Amino acid sequence: MCMKSQEGSFLPVAEKCVESTIFSLSWIPSSARFFTLGTDIKGKGKIAIFSLNGREVVESGSALVENSLRCCTLETGQVSDRQVATGDFSGHLAIWDLETLAQEKSVKAHSDVLTCVAGSGFGSSQIVTGGRDGELKLWDTRSLDSPPSLRMAPEAGQARKQCWTVASSAHEDHSTSNYITAGFDNGDIKVFDVRNSKIAWETSLSRGVSKLSILSGREDDSQKSVLVAGTANGKLFQWPLSSPDNVASHQMDKATVWEVQPVSENKKNLVLAALGSGALHVLNLDGEKIETVATHQVSEPPLTGLSANKEKPGLIVTSSFDKTIRVLYYTGLK
Repeated sequence: MCMKSQEGSFLPVAEKCVESTIFSLSWIPSSARFFTLGTDIKGKGKIAIFSLNGREVVESGSALVENSLRCCTLETGQVSDRQVATGDFSGHLAIWDLETLAQEKSVKAHSDVLTCVAGSGFGSSQIVTGGRDGELKLWDTRSLDSPPSLRMAPEAGQARKQCWTVASSAHEDHSTSNYITAGFDNGDIKVFDVRNSKIAWETSLSRGVSKLSILSGREDDSQKSVLVAGTANGKLFQWPLSSPDNVASHQMDKATVWEVQPVSENKKNLVLAALGSGALHVLNLDGEKIETVATHQVSEPPLTGLSANKEKPGLIVTSSFDKTIRVLYYTGLK
């Protein structure tokens, strides 16, 4: 069932019930396929490939590993490499070949759950990871067996805060320095300037930071990159990436914000947010304010994954704790 909204509707395209619990998913570039990762019914880690054939979702391949898979990023190198980096519940960072579902490299990156991973754009070998151990690390996928090029850890005697989310600015975005950001369970946000090896700025929110996204500015205007943060109580914040000034905020519902990403590459001011209430929100990040322009109740249990197709604007795939994959089409981009 679709819900009419202020700007566009969400139309059901296809759905599929699965046995595994999915923690993350993403469309595979230049294809009608997407992959999921999580844990199977026996507690093993599972990565699976699905194809969208008309109005049917078909699983075309899968692989199992010993530990449940928690997070992923496709931004591990060139688009044509068809690789994905994953983090698991034992703290391992691994690089997979999506065509063969073979694990090519693996390293023990964190002492506890590897909770989040982010790339720096296609064409970059830089990957940042965060863990339940409170550490933030920067890796080069070309030499994954070497120590991380950057490591941020709590000082001796400090309480360890869980790192829930990380983000990295695209390496080709010459309007900014090379920034990596981290959000923690106590509400802290740290923005690190890699080029100058220093903390650029930091702030603290009243609730845990569950999602960070860096959205690059459009090439045809003067809009700069922005940092967007979602919290454990359903609130969204926005800052210029280079400064904590001019903060904008918006309350959605009271549930955790699990994912935030652009709806379309052509409309970077519109973003999708997936929440623990099972709802999708479309938001307009218009300068100094944020507003919800469309909502859709996808499921009763929390949403766990969200991916917008870059080649087919409006085509969205979601996962939920009800173990159902849903493909939707958002009509508000016309």
